[in-house]
Amino acid sequence: MDFFNKVGSSISNKSKDVARKAKELAEISNLNSQINVQEDIIDKICLEIGKIVYEKRENFPDAELKEKYTAASNAHAEIARLKSKIIFVRGAKQCPNCGNEVPLTSSFCPDCGTAVPTPAPEPVIEDIVIPPDSIIYYPEEPTK
Repeated sequence: MDFFNKVGSSISNKSKDVARKAKELAEISNLNSQINVQEDIIDKICLEIGKIVYEKRENFPDAELKEKYTAASNAHAEIARLKSKIIFVRGAKQCPNCGNEVPLTSSFCPDCGTAVPTPAPEPVIEDIVIPPDSIIYYPEEPTK
């Protein structure tokens, strides 16, 4: 009987260890989840701080940030250009004051009343053919 008591005790101890380990893993998982929530909060706050600093970049001249300011400004300009192009593709024009879409037939923005000139048509670029005899070939330099 002693053998069965030892086996029973060993199984009982192992099941307690497994239960303790499962509880420990669940608690660690819960704590890691809470850490992730706090890291997300920090990321959002830092993003908001960055936007505020960018908007007030004249007040925060910084050589380290200058390149980032320029990159962000270039991205904003590219977004504006692409939005303007979307309006053009739709067959409309953009109000120079408020930026809203205005029908091509309108002379004034229906939202702000600003005069909106009709955009000049984009120049047509034809395929350019270069005659083969006009191409200049330079000899390759020997590789070392």
